[in-house]
Amino acid sequence: MKKLLLLPLLVLLSLSCEDTRVEEPLEESIRMWVNGSEIIAREYYESITTYGASSVQEDGSIKKIFVLHFQREDGRVTPEKEHYALIMYDNNASVLEQPIDEKLYLGGTQVDSLLLQTTSGRITLEIVGLSDYTEFAQASIDKWEDGRVSGMADGYFFNPYRDEMQHGIIIFDNLEVGSDPEATFYQGVY
Repeated sequence: MKKLLLLPLLVLLSLSCEDTRVEEPLEESIRMWVNGSEIIAREYYESITTYGASSVQEDGSIKKIFVLHFQREDGRVTPEKEHYALIMYDNNASVLEQPIDEKLYLGGTQVDSLLLQTTSGRITLEIVGLSDYTEFAQASIDKWEDGRVSGMADGYFFNPYRDEMQHGIIIFDNLEVGSDPEATFYQGVY
């Protein structure tokens, strides 16, 4: 009889211990500053896209590209429209299954070529124009998980539309990485 009384009590206790937590979806965040002034990316840009790709080369090495592309006009992403792009290249990646590795990326005209030879990741900051260039930039991918990436970039680039050097900072969290080549004109793995 005691066993029969314990059975409903155990069932009741097991039901009351059920985990009812609902896992919240990861919230995307992009924070951006140019020359110290904050830019609200989702308000300033009509189109924000990501693109990531990886490929195995003939020598067995893995190359990757990750692009975070901001465009003022909505619609097809083209180099003729006002845009800003953060491009990370990895010429000696380690994990084929993800489009970008967690590591430090360096780039620009002021980076010593010896440093670039010892660092497989490089970065470019770009604004449309024939005379734009990155003077110095560093970036890191801090986390890659479930198709989402978090990281930051900090660099100096020449903006031909303003005829000035600009300092840009981007901090991004939980951005979904796209694989559609139409999301950027920086296609393929370099």
